[in-house]
Amino acid sequence: MNWSGWADLNRRPPRPKRGALPTALHPEHGEYNPNLGASSMYKSRFSDICHKEVRILGLIAGVPKGFNSKPDIICLGFLLVLMLSACAATESNEARPAFTPVASLAPVESAPVAATATVAVQPSTSPTQETCSPASRESGTVGVGLLDKPMEYHVLLPACYVERSDQRYPVLYLLHGQNATQEQWLNLGISQAAEQLMLAGKIPPFLIVLPFDHSFKQPRDYRFEEVFLEHLIAEIDGTYRTLSARPARAIGGLSRGGAWAIYLASRHPDMFGVVGAHSPAVFYSNNSALPVRLRDIPAEIRPVFYVDAGDQDVDFREIQKFTALLNELGLSHEWHYNLGFHDEKYWGAHVEEYLLWYGKQFSALE
Repeated sequence: MNWSGWADLNRRPPRPKRGALPTALHPEHGEYNPNLGASSMYKSRFSDICHKEVRILGLIAGVPKGFNSKPDIICLGFLLVLMLSACAATESNEARPAFTPVASLAPVESAPVAATATVAVQPSTSPTQETCSPASRESGTVGVGLLDKPMEYHVLLPACYVERSDQRYPVLYLLHGQNATQEQWLNLGISQAAEQLMLAGKIPPFLIVLPFDHSFKQPRDYRFEEVFLEHLIAEIDGTYRTLSARPARAIGGLSRGGAWAIYLASRHPDMFGVVGAHSPAVFYSNNSALPVRLRDIPAEIRPVFYVDAGDQDVDFREIQKFTALLNELGLSHEWHYNLGFHDEKYWGAHVEEYLLWYGKQFSALE
């Protein structure tokens, strides 16, 4: 029977007869080696390598050379394997960290959280909180038949004027420039600036009166002075709750209006305690008499002056002469030398400064 060509490896070969040596080996075994005798008939290369390694281990362990029979070697190898396994297990147990239980990934039901009520906070309302009417403007006319055109005017009333019926207020008269009207100061933002400064508490509340001057004549050539002093001021004091004392009445103006402020205050110092001359175009007909009138004002009723101008003002030198006169006579004043021209851009940029100064003078009354 020839076993050299196996087609079916799953079929078990027939057992050889007793005492006969096979001429071919089962494919699952190693090759036949006749030099090792009948006891090593089916020895494989792997077994041979293991046999040599076991012998080396036996020498290392001090096993005698005669201890080389196959059963002895197998036994020794088995024992060494057990020892090495035990050592490895010991080292593994020592190096391995202690088992830490892992939290379950299953969702944990938490205790219900009590709902927190949200309380809406209402703004506190003081029982004494005042409800004020806003700042307002009223208009009127005086001097009918006395001037070529009647003197129209605006009155700017501060906030709460209606509600504070027992309060009296200082008054500021502001005159416009030549070829303009009483609307000029409104166009410069006087109303908005005054309201904001008063509400912010930066200046005390006071009335602002804006009269109209239709002419370009010199003071003595028409009856503006008469209408202003005898009719306009009387109308304002008789209609509104004003403080009629001299320190509580201010007069100011820009350009020609500033010239009127200087002229009226120097001629009637008993009526005006505060004077503002913003880029004043001083009346040339008043130049000779002005120094004398200012000099003769009694010390107890001398007004306080505010003078300002831009460095490019066409009347800058004349304005400097006026401030020099105030210095020479020892009259109280402030001189503000700014950058700018003789125009509304300059005045509009300084409206708030003007109001702060007037308000400062009125604050001294309290």
